Amino acid sequence: MTDNVADNYLRVFLERHPIRTFKKGEIIVFQGEAPRGAFVVKTGTVKAYNLSVNGDEKPVAFYSAGAVFPGPWVYGKTASAIYYYEAFTPEVVLYMVNREEFVTFVKSRPELLYRELEHYLTDELGKSMRLNALQHSRASDKLLYTLHYLALSHGTTISPGRIDISLDLTHQDFANLTGLTRETAATELNKLKHRGVINYGKNMPYRLDLGKLMQVLNDQYIADLKPL
Repeated sequence: MTDNVADNYLRVFLERHPIRTFKKGEIIVFQGEAPRGAFVVKTGTVKAYNLSVNGDEKPVAFYSAGAVFPGPWVYGKTASAIYYYEAFTPEVVLYMVNREEFVTFVKSRPELLYRELEHYLTDELGKSMRLNALQHSRASDKLLYTLHYLALSHGTTISPGRIDISLDLTHQDFANLTGLTRETAATELNKLKHRGVINYGKNMPYRLDLGKLMQVLNDQYIADLKPL
């Protein structure tokens, strides 16, 4: 009930503000830039990432409907954006709100504060799962733990134990997420496909069999995690 109340308050508030539309690949906020306002995702998905010294992309997070970014700047913890924010889906529609006005609005009701707390706790758990995946030495483990993170944070349940990853990821995206080469990521994905852990193909999403994924992971702590 609290979630519905908070979402209704937020929707009414946001509808008074202008929207901006971006196409896939367009940079919304540059690293080091002080944005002109807080952005709230209306539709589509936004990718946050950093660049290595060699220019390799290092994804940090994906933001979908209702998410606010760049969070640290919006809440006054940084003077500028610490990542790049880029449109990831064919079209991204965003509300743009004055930062001070948005923060004042969020502080005005406990339901909104709790909603923001839930968002940031979810984001923090997702980042810790990503870190856990990257700390594994074997390519197969990096990919398995990354797939589990994607299933919980960006998955849609289509039947018991079957989850579609809602992000339209390429082999290069998986490589960027795991720190592997594109060839290695493609090889490991193909191995998992043959084992029935994942299924994918042209014009279809990545579909995970969570039961088989858990068997391969054999990690009780990870298995107990619920969708973010």
